[in-house]
Amino acid sequence: MKGLFVRYWQGLSPALQRYWRAGLAPSLAFLCLVAVHEVVSRQPGLAMPWRVGFALAPVLALAWTFAIYLRFLGECDELERRIELGALAWAAGITLHAVMTALFLLDAHVVDWPAKDVAAGLGLMLLCSYALIRGWLHRRYA
Repeated sequence: MKGLFVRYWQGLSPALQRYWRAGLAPSLAFLCLVAVHEVVSRQPGLAMPWRVGFALAPVLALAWTFAIYLRFLGECDELERRIELGALAWAAGITLHAVMTALFLLDAHVVDWPAKDVAAGLGLMLLCSYALIRGWLHRRYA
């Protein structure tokens, strides 16, 4: 198993290796802040400013991750950048279509999905479609 990881790591471009290393801290911060948010949001007596702060704290870690991703895009070679931007465009298009589908189905009362499930599903769709298309594009251009 270790050999598989080492081969994968060595197959990454230097820009992608730097991105994975730089993204570790904000990703861990995001996970920790999500866990804290989950505990804090269940506290009945917590004042609203604290609720808002703990609800938005994970977004700051996500913004930190996004800033690192933007730096990675600037460090990529032309092919890697083309793959990344293609994956982003496809994932955005797929998710936009899913958003419109969900809105129209909800508006027509065809489905009765809770808002939390819709938001979570759309976020998951964005991440999964990006990952799948990125993987497909890497194989296609490799």
